[in-house]
Amino acid sequence: MATPDVRLEHLQKAAEVLRVVAHPVRLQILQFLEGGEKTVTEIHTGLDLPQAYTSQQLNLMKSKDILASRRDGSQVFYRIANWNVLKIIHCVCADSAGETAQT
Repeated sequence: MATPDVRLEHLQKAAEVLRVVAHPVRLQILQFLEGGEKTVTEIHTGLDLPQAYTSQQLNLMKSKDILASRRDGSQVFYRIANWNVLKIIHCVCADSAGETAQT
């Protein structure tokens, strides 16, 4: 059985991840990345967002291990690193739409 301190530490990390994804633009970016790895340019033009703002949101999600990135020359590619976060988002979105989420 986990000690209360260890359990609290995991819960605090989970709460921080949820706080980060609980933002409409970040949710939009995550849904966009479900289709696969994309460059910052593809993301900001595809979602009609300012480039600097998009990069800021991507870096925040990367800092919480929600996203991962790789560089190829001058291009930075982002992809989903934590697919469990997407499962949670699907459940919440389905529930808010009045649907039953399938897992």
